[in-house]
Amino acid sequence: MMLTTLEYAHTDFSDAARAPMLVAALQKLHRYAAGQGEEFGEEGRRLLAEALDAAAEAERSLTLQRARIRLLEGLTVTDELTGLLNRRGFDLELQRTLARAQRLGEEGLLVLCDLDRFKAVNDRYGHPAGDRLLQGMAAALRTRTRRSDAVARVGGDEFAILLTHTTPERARARWREMERGLQGRKIHWQTTEIPIRASFGSAPYGPRSDAASLFFQADRALYRAKKPHRLVYDRGGDSI
Repeated sequence: MMLTTLEYAHTDFSDAARAPMLVAALQKLHRYAAGQGEEFGEEGRRLLAEALDAAAEAERSLTLQRARIRLLEGLTVTDELTGLLNRRGFDLELQRTLARAQRLGEEGLLVLCDLDRFKAVNDRYGHPAGDRLLQGMAAALRTRTRRSDAVARVGGDEFAILLTHTTPERARARWREMERGLQGRKIHWQTTEIPIRASFGSAPYGPRSDAASLFFQADRALYRAKKPHRLVYDRGGDSI
């Protein structure tokens, strides 16, 4: 039994799967030493102390490894600039939502959002101002959605919102209220204020929806909404 434990004590514990095995072996060894009393000897107690130190180090390594994994997992689904989900994170959330809709008959609404004249903001004030606008838009969307909803930055100046656990009619009412609250909201940048101007498109989902068709429908609606805005800007009827 001691030989098995010593093998564990000299193992590379970067493999987190072995840490629980070490703990179990040491527990057996501890019970064995307690039963032997003085017969266990000075050498046995020294080996046990070494093994216990190795177990403690393995546990610390495992804790750090799990923390790194959680950090990396978060980075793979989170947009660094805004703190929202990124496209990969949103796709995963959409897949889970549609699977739940298929099982339970749930409904909801996918909303796509595109900032108007975002390039003009970057050109006039610089990219840091554009980043600040994106962060302000993200914060505004986050405060206007529930924790059960999903909000993401899926592209440069493109956002996606998944309104869940509601009927399409109620979701559309929430979305229109959201849009009214966002349009014209001011983002402070140095000595100026940059208004949020955005176009929105939506598509309802239900038990028979699939992600590709849902995005296609919402994107078409977004294009229809954005076209009149482009005409206004081209005619000089609006400014940053």
